[in-house]
Amino acid sequence: MSRQPAPGGDAVSVPGSEVTIVPSAGARAGEPFAVTECPGGPLLVRGDFEIMDSSGNEVPKNRETVALCRCAGSRIKPWCDGTHKLLRRASEN
Repeated sequence: MSRQPAPGGDAVSVPGSEVTIVPSAGARAGEPFAVTECPGGPLLVRGDFEIMDSSGNEVPKNRETVALCRCAGSRIKPWCDGTHKLLRRASEN
């Protein structure tokens, strides 16, 4: 897993999803949110951030840390539901 802070004030697009992670309006400068890339799995996002859909609408979240789908197979997008594990097993057979 790689863990990296989001560039100051920059948005992060989520591959396999139609959402973008942006700093919260009230986020303090110098305190970016952190994005952890799980190999073959979701993006874990922690910190003071908002998730925006492709139309620019905020996607409600009820946790400070979320797992966002990157495999495009989740049935509860933009959230990860573990489908990447099934897809990986199917490709191994």
